[in-house]
Amino acid sequence: MVNMQSVILELIKLGLVGIIAGLFASFIANRDFRHKKWWELRVAAYQNAIEALSDIVHYYETHKNTWDTNGLTDEQKQLLSLMIGEARPKVRKLADTGSFLFSEDANLALREFIDFKVGEIIDPDDYYGPLKIEASKCLKISYFVKKRPEST
Repeated sequence: MVNMQSVILELIKLGLVGIIAGLFASFIANRDFRHKKWWELRVAAYQNAIEALSDIVHYYETHKNTWDTNGLTDEQKQLLSLMIGEARPKVRKLADTGSFLFSEDANLALREFIDFKVGEIIDPDDYYGPLKIEASKCLKISYFVKKRPEST
């Protein structure tokens, strides 16, 4: 009888060790999964921001460079209009969710870009130049984000 009790006690101990080990492994795996998902969300947000800002820089640069020559065909103008029409709202939405997904520097750069107002416009350089510079500055900051997200 004593021998049977010791066997049952050992089985209970082994069962408890297995349950504790399983719970611990589950906790670690779940934490790792959430961390990876969070990182994937941030990477996707940065990719979207970089793509949209790159399109905006291209738009302003093209208009600034072809202003004097009127070198854009109707097809090119339509393509550029479509590009800026998709990119500006995307950047605005990313700036609105910025504090959730971006580093402080990238979030500040997006906010400054969205809030940027052009001063007095005398020639095309006064309009396209500053907007291109602001978009380029924001794009550079988005490229050089160094922080990985904290574990949650």
